[in-house]
Amino acid sequence: MSLFALNPAATLSVECTPAGTQVLVVDDFYADPQAVRAAALAGRYDASTAYYPGMHSGIDREETAALFATLTRMFSLLGNVRAVTDSIWSDFSIVTTPAAQMLAKQKHPHVDPVPLAGLVYLNDEYEVGTGFFRHRPTGLATMVSLEDAKRYQAWLDEFGEASQPETYAVGDDGPWERVYSLRGKFNRLVMYAGNAFHAIDMRDVAAAPTMRQARLTQRIFVGEVE
Repeated sequence: MSLFALNPAATLSVECTPAGTQVLVVDDFYADPQAVRAAALAGRYDASTAYYPGMHSGIDREETAALFATLTRMFSLLGNVRAVTDSIWSDFSIVTTPAAQMLAKQKHPHVDPVPLAGLVYLNDEYEVGTGFFRHRPTGLATMVSLEDAKRYQAWLDEFGEASQPETYAVGDDGPWERVYSLRGKFNRLVMYAGNAFHAIDMRDVAAAPTMRQARLTQRIFVGEVE
């Protein structure tokens, strides 16, 4: 059986945040999630990309070909989205950067520059989920246009440092309104529009964390849809 074989008894649903972002949720996603977790724990982790507060381990595209083909069919639940299979990519990721070492722009919720983003939660002993937010000063819950990006960047340049959250945990106060939360349930896949403001829903990184203590996920990004 392939490492990334899916569970035929998995349950699919589509949730919608109050801000209108649709979220595909698939519980009991993998047939053997412990094997996927073991592969992730054994990965070769390198430096972070962009502003991610941790490290990544690549996954061979040949191993995920069947997975990506199935995902393109699942994505049709999100308003008949047709994903371009060749534009999908995935990796294993761990969160390793203490909040005290993060830049202000890393602590604020963010958007991803892709049509669809998501992850499979791979912590079997605790849950670290994902929060979705509306930016009160601009009113933005999603970044749709270049003008939206300019407005938010202008605010971030002027006020981002002074208003940064103290830890990873973004409260429902100050510049951010929490509009939705997703549980980081083990072996749960979630996929959502990359332009929705979101953040890792955790307090901070443990001191000198081991791999088993780190927030571990498989990230999945869709770079192009039709």
